[in-house]
Amino acid sequence: MKYYSKILIVGALSGLLCACNGFFDKDNTPTPTPLTKFKPEAKATMLWHSHLNFGVGDDYLKLVPAMTDDSIYTAARLGEVAAINKQNGKTLWTTETHTPLSAGPATDKDLVFIGGRSGKVLALRQADGKIVWQAQAPTEILAPPAASADIVLVKTIDGQLTAFSETDGHILWHYQQVEPNLILRSGSAPQIDHDVVVAGFANGNLTKLTLSDGNLLWQTTVGVPQGSFAIQRMVDIDADPVIFNRQVFVATYQGRIAALELSSGKEIWTHDISSFTGLNLDQKRVYVSDASGHLWAFDKESGQVAWRQTQLENRNITGPAVMGDYVIVGDGEGYIHWMSKQDGHFVARTRIWGSAILATPVVDNNQIAYVLTRDGYLAAFKLGQES
Repeated sequence: MKYYSKILIVGALSGLLCACNGFFDKDNTPTPTPLTKFKPEAKATMLWHSHLNFGVGDDYLKLVPAMTDDSIYTAARLGEVAAINKQNGKTLWTTETHTPLSAGPATDKDLVFIGGRSGKVLALRQADGKIVWQAQAPTEILAPPAASADIVLVKTIDGQLTAFSETDGHILWHYQQVEPNLILRSGSAPQIDHDVVVAGFANGNLTKLTLSDGNLLWQTTVGVPQGSFAIQRMVDIDADPVIFNRQVFVATYQGRIAALELSSGKEIWTHDISSFTGLNLDQKRVYVSDASGHLWAFDKESGQVAWRQTQLENRNITGPAVMGDYVIVGDGEGYIHWMSKQDGHFVARTRIWGSAILATPVVDNNQIAYVLTRDGYLAAFKLGQES
């Protein structure tokens, strides 16, 4: 086990929370729910696969791939960054950054951005993987960068949000929240919407800032700490907030899911729920993977529960991705599950070599799902009619 001065580690395969001072010595790993049999309504077909690198090893790192029109970009713990052709899986280039990586990738214009354990920020050229510039953030980066309007945003584990110039990496502004002493070893990415940025922090606060200079526009507390012990009071925002139609949707660990007005931060609706992996949405519903491995669907406007899928309990599922009429998640044993958006029932399932899936699947044009495993395998899937 690795020790950190103020970090609580999330064990991706076991679902355990391990305190940095060794407080939890007994392995109380919940037993994953056995897979239930069902009659497939669709068939998952692997279009191609590629073994890119050694992945994230034993670390819990949600290095979700980033996409452009033609390529998909991946990063690995030991420092490799790769570009892959989305159509055939051919590796276009691989760059060894010689930097242990912990965040990213993210793309904007002709660059790819990644972050490292030491706080290093790198910009690589999308065309050939050449490193264009390097910069230094205050501490370790666990959340993917965000980039737009010639600005790259990086949030570090100590609650600092730093804006860098896309052109050469010089620092434009800083913003910081005071974080608790005990936090999840993960992080949510800042979200850019035109000229503003929304960022969530481990203290349960969600903020809206101006993109140009980091001026605070509003702050709201989504997760309220409760309980006598530090572990009970953790309310980290580790699932990326989602901005949609002038609303913000956000989830906290041991806290709530909430829909807020983007203009004011005012609550529209909330539900008590614990999530650190992710949420997603479509025109009608918000989908959330909770900390127990349940997948929820909420009505986007009212917040009413539409359905809950409980048969993946303790299977360490990823955040949900939306793929046409389906919701897709990966799990800690390498299975990929497709469920109906209508009521959450299973429609298809497949597996990638038994390697755990930590990163939320990435879906292109509602048709192709790209899934990255802990061991560095990337595969593309489409869903067709079951014969």
